[in-house]
Amino acid sequence: MTKAEREEREYKSLFTDERYAKKAWKQMIGKSLQSDAAVLPAFHDVKGNVSPQSEIYNTAYNNVLLRLQAEGLDRLPMKAEVLVEANVIRAAFETPVFNTLLERTAGKVKEEISIGVGEYEALSDEELELLALHRETKMLNKGQDDDNS
Repeated sequence: MTKAEREEREYKSLFTDERYAKKAWKQMIGKSLQSDAAVLPAFHDVKGNVSPQSEIYNTAYNNVLLRLQAEGLDRLPMKAEVLVEANVIRAAFETPVFNTLLERTAGKVKEEISIGVGEYEALSDEELELLALHRETKMLNKGQDDDNS
């Protein structure tokens, strides 16, 4: 077996071996997301109109490019930057995308603003009075048991 064949088999086994597959996929996706985003041609629907997906992608690419230039950076947008920007644009029209972005950036807002209710806060006034009476009776009975000993 040549060195090239061995390296190819090792590379292919990274994705089939459970011990290394997650790490290999993560590394591959990371490299891809960090690479330059492609300038895509406009995609057209059956009527010849530019598709919304094409418009969103190109707008996202241009937004990121302008932001980089404004920051004085002389590089092309990365795929990850365009991907995030495209989803931010989609969030304006799609509630599930907006909710996902909100959860990722602000945390689970519903969980953070819900106030914990203690077990006694949910009881009515009458139930609280009965509970207080029961405790008082229990304390008196305990006191009498101690006196009888």
